[in-house]
Amino acid sequence: MELEYFATLREITGRSNQTWNSNMETVGDLLRELSVRYGQDFKRWVLKEDGSLAQMCIILVDGHDIRESDGLATRLHPEDSICFFPPVAGG
Repeated sequence: MELEYFATLREITGRSNQTWNSNMETVGDLLRELSVRYGQDFKRWVLKEDGSLAQMCIILVDGHDIRESDGLATRLHPEDSICFFPPVAGG
């Protein structure tokens, strides 16, 4: 899988993209694994305390917003491209 990070998540991970070689069945599995790797700063942007998806975080799998499909249960495949957009403000 190819992962791409934007804004604050790019700063937290220290990278704009990475190849992820671990097989993850769902987006939820991936987010929990990434939260272990990148810590609480990452986790607070993508998951709520109860383990549900953070409301303002946008995650695209092959260009499709997971909030419009199966959310954290969205199935993943090794060839998927996943983009992470934390909420941003500006004006």
